[in-house]
Amino acid sequence: MSGKKLSETLVNLVLVLTGAILWLSAQTIEVGAAMGQGGDFMPKLCSTIWLIIAILLFVFGLRTPDTGKNEAPISIKGFLSTLVLLFVYVLLLKPIGFVITSIVYMFIQMMLFVPAELRNKKNYIIFAVVSIVLPIAVNLLFVNVFSLILPTGIL
Repeated sequence: MSGKKLSETLVNLVLVLTGAILWLSAQTIEVGAAMGQGGDFMPKLCSTIWLIIAILLFVFGLRTPDTGKNEAPISIKGFLSTLVLLFVYVLLLKPIGFVITSIVYMFIQMMLFVPAELRNKKNYIIFAVVSIVLPIAVNLLFVNVFSLILPTGIL
């Protein structure tokens, strides 16, 4: 097993263990709602989805043959930029609100992920539309379907 394959397997194992811990923790949340979904619904749903995906990643990662090739180098700059961006996102979520913070976060994150040679006017428009539509749709889903209010912030 190459070093890359071993590191992927270890990361997938950590994801499975983290998902199991999250799932077990979510089971201890009390229902607490007379109408609609309780506060336990989303943590239980998300932790279950996490655990299923992590198990699939782990199993399929083990079944994938090791080619020994490094397809793409890991960008430390991109990784650290994403960590800083996530930290700022969480920091600004409550004072500014979910929708606005998510729009800005998603647009900047897409700019980090897309290589410079693929950035053009068409892609900027796609990034902007996705960054605007998705947070608004998620907010509407949480408010109207799950009866859960996301941070509204100043606006």
